[in-house]
Amino acid sequence: MPPKHVADEGAPLLRARDVASSGSSGFSVRSILLGAVCACACVFGVMQAARVVSFSPGGAGFHALLGQNPYGLDKELVPERVTLVAACALVEERVPAFQTAIQSWAAAAKDGPMGKRAFDRVVIVDWSSEANLWQQVLNFWNVDTPLDFFRVQDSNGADMDWVLSKAYNFGFDKVTTDVILKVDCDTFIAPGLLELNPIEARDGSKHVFRYGDYRAAQDDNEIHINGCVMATKNTMKNVNYYDERLQQYGWDDTNFYDRLYASGAMPMNITRRNGAGKTMITHVWHPHSDATQDERVISSCQNRCAINHVERQHAWATLPRAEYWKTSDKFPGGYTPENAFIKFETHRGGDLPSVEEVLGKEVSDLIVTFCRNAEFAATKCHNGCDWGNGYIPEEELAWDAEVKRATQQLKAIAP
Repeated sequence: MPPKHVADEGAPLLRARDVASSGSSGFSVRSILLGAVCACACVFGVMQAARVVSFSPGGAGFHALLGQNPYGLDKELVPERVTLVAACALVEERVPAFQTAIQSWAAAAKDGPMGKRAFDRVVIVDWSSEANLWQQVLNFWNVDTPLDFFRVQDSNGADMDWVLSKAYNFGFDKVTTDVILKVDCDTFIAPGLLELNPIEARDGSKHVFRYGDYRAAQDDNEIHINGCVMATKNTMKNVNYYDERLQQYGWDDTNFYDRLYASGAMPMNITRRNGAGKTMITHVWHPHSDATQDERVISSCQNRCAINHVERQHAWATLPRAEYWKTSDKFPGGYTPENAFIKFETHRGGDLPSVEEVLGKEVSDLIVTFCRNAEFAATKCHNGCDWGNGYIPEEELAWDAEVKRATQQLKAIAP
């Protein structure tokens, strides 16, 4: 549409006056350019605001634009401080999920439109993988972010059963930065994670640990982020990391989080969404193990009851850790990776009694019976309690004589 002062003149001019034509054209071009610049600035501003603004529980809303946080977590978390740690016992059916995850890590290792990179170093622990984890790393790690790869075997050089607590504690010990971002090998990471998840106050008065709170999950996939956690290395080290006596499925993460909370660290969710409704961390779907939900509940009950009882005599603060020794730093097959930022080492070790071995076979067998009914197992041994001071479902005792017998025998054990 022509400018108003031209349109008001009536019929279109057969020959525009030089001055008017020149002025009109110049005004139009300037307007278009100015409008384009303003539009770009607005889009950029909205994108920048969306990166840091969060209306999730614990979010600062628009106050985040001023560097404010409702919990006083006003210290910027910069990538230079953060190491991503992942431990895997990779099987063939989960290779596609790992490929998706590691490609997201490579992208998250660079600054992007939605935020800064999420870390500046990576530690990967290969805990007797069936699939060729090393080859997957070679295939997909194409960035100049240092990646330290550790293959761990038992003291005789043989493969070991998967033990999450040992594998991740090994990885934590290899971290040289002061913040650890612990993820699973099926965790998707995006740039901007750190800006949404501060963990400290500038004056040192507050510190938190960010974890995947399944209660805040927005969908079924986010429930599986429960095992992801981020905190300073000192915060984790102060509670002796994971309890390595927990060597079967279940309760290892929750036990770790309970001890972090007891140490004074504030628990906060790591799956917070930005102003655009995006979370920077999620789970990559893959086929799950053959274990049923009931089997997982029962296994968690066994771990929970056993470790709560053992804690009375063998507190985590004095818990010995498995030991390892380096056996080689030669690349497999003598092939040096094209990416000079990838390092490789082989280690052996990892011997440490499980909580079942600490308790002995008789007591461990009684705990298996005590937790055998999933419907009731989920209610037992919470809040640091065991069978001696925790909730005992009377309804179960009334119809399961074996559970009743096991309960009585366990209660007779000296505390």
